Amino acid sequence: MAAFVAGNDAAFDELVLRYRRRVFGICLRYFRDAGDAEDAAQDAFISLYRRASTYSGTAAFSTWMYRVATNACNDVARKRARRPVAGGDVERLSETASTDDLLANRELGVELESALATLSPEYREVIVLHDVVGLPYEEIAARTTLPVGTVKSRIHRGHARLAAELTHLREPSRPSVPPTVQP
Repeated sequence: MAAFVAGNDAAFDELVLRYRRRVFGICLRYFRDAGDAEDAAQDAFISLYRRASTYSGTAAFSTWMYRVATNACNDVARKRARRPVAGGDVERLSETASTDDLLANRELGVELESALATLSPEYREVIVLHDVVGLPYEEIAARTTLPVGTVKSRIHRGHARLAAELTHLREPSRPSVPPTVQP
């Protein structure tokens, strides 16, 4: 980094070569989508290029690069969350969009994103439709072609699994799935 700040442009190319996989990996874990991860990784390196002179060297470069990449992910997620839904109609979006598309349009905490990723698809879908999009049970039932009772049951079980997973993320010594909750 010092060489780049001193005017050696080839040093920046070397930094990109050394850290591109690591930065992309950080971004991919954040988004779980290669396209969004590529956008964020590119933004991270642009930010690194523009702010190279602010690197003080008090922390390891890899630590600073991790922070730059995380900030780029947060910025990309914020931009996507502010993007207006076509026609401004969330219900229309929810009828045609996948669960992953719906999550991409909402800014959620990293821990919650991680916990949602551990749920099986049938739990994840109803949780996202109910808690993230805000659809009532009847609309979720219509969209998923499930009985309302099954929707309620899956939401209840999904909440229990989410709670257990969030607890596990904060306290790794606890099991992530409670033994009383069966699929």
